[in-house]
Amino acid sequence: MTFVINALVPELWCSEFEASLKFYTDILGFDVAQRRGCDPHAYLSLQGAQIMIAHWTLDGTWVPWRRQEMNRPYGRGINLQFFVPEVRGLYERVLAAGVKPLVEIYEDEIWKTDCMDRRRQFLISDPDGYVLRFAQSIGTRPLDPADDKNQDAQTV
Repeated sequence: MTFVINALVPELWCSEFEASLKFYTDILGFDVAQRRGCDPHAYLSLQGAQIMIAHWTLDGTWVPWRRQEMNRPYGRGINLQFFVPEVRGLYERVLAAGVKPLVEIYEDEIWKTDCMDRRRQFLISDPDGYVLRFAQSIGTRPLDPADDKNQDAQTV
């Protein structure tokens, strides 16, 4: 089967490629969708979502896209959300591996344009500090007028 690359695939720079690869595959359950030999670069996939992880030696023969020196935690200001079919099992696997959540598993209603989506989710950091959110939709309900008022109150 041919690997099809998504239209948007974040590439995460890793300080230790093999440690990151092990974290994403062994703990979180990502599949290696594409990798060439010992090249420290891989496309990873989870439930249709894709990311790349990479680390190259900066020896002057290749100029990376980095705009300035990297300091941990990487990726400040963003979190990457992955929808999974069963978030509680993944959460338990993460805890069993000794990974401390940034935000423990919880449920909340998220406003969508046509309904309220009840989600179960948690957030962790990868080995370089990238924030990862794993979420599962556990139900929806129609919007009511109070939802608009609550949404307006949250954005003020």
